[in-house]
Amino acid sequence: MADKTRVLLMSGVYLIAVLFFATWYTCKLIDKAAVTSFKKLYSMYSQALQSTVSEMGGDTGCYYSSNRRIKSDFSECDRFYKTFATNLKVKKYCKNMALENNCIPVYKKYPKAIQCAGFSESMMNKYNQAFVMNDKTSLVVFNMPANVPKPMFAVDSNGNLRPNKTGFDLFSLVIMRNPNGNYYFHPNVTYCLPVENGGIKNIQDVYK
Repeated sequence: MADKTRVLLMSGVYLIAVLFFATWYTCKLIDKAAVTSFKKLYSMYSQALQSTVSEMGGDTGCYYSSNRRIKSDFSECDRFYKTFATNLKVKKYCKNMALENNCIPVYKKYPKAIQCAGFSESMMNKYNQAFVMNDKTSLVVFNMPANVPKPMFAVDSNGNLRPNKTGFDLFSLVIMRNPNGNYYFHPNVTYCLPVENGGIKNIQDVYK
């Protein structure tokens, strides 16, 4: 009986070890795919940002200032996003009701914090404007309150395709401007989105 119990215990330990390794290996594969996909997306969106800045004469009127002494500017965000989306070759536009109109999928999680309400489930699905690009990436503008766009947007690297998880195929890009007038995306690429375990959170997770 003791030998039988020992065999069963060893079998259980072996099964747990196999399952753990399989889960770990799968996560590593997902991470690699997420990094590859993100690099392509980040490069394309960064180029579109610089093209948009140039077209708008160096002042987009839609940015967060990196210097506390210089005010952020949200006054021209509507115009900015129209130009930005055009540079990304927009295929479809949803002024609202993005989920119903198939501009975005249902995501695994949504933020609960008040300051991140612009990415809440209701705002994402019903009130935020969304763009779908020719390459199947999609962009959802952070609005808070409704119809008041901010220099931050959620971007999905593969549109309606799975996994629809933050840090894997869903990211947030915050538009920054430094005192020299240079534009860039904030290094936290999941700001105001609930990050899933194993997902990309910051630029340094990708470009080490």
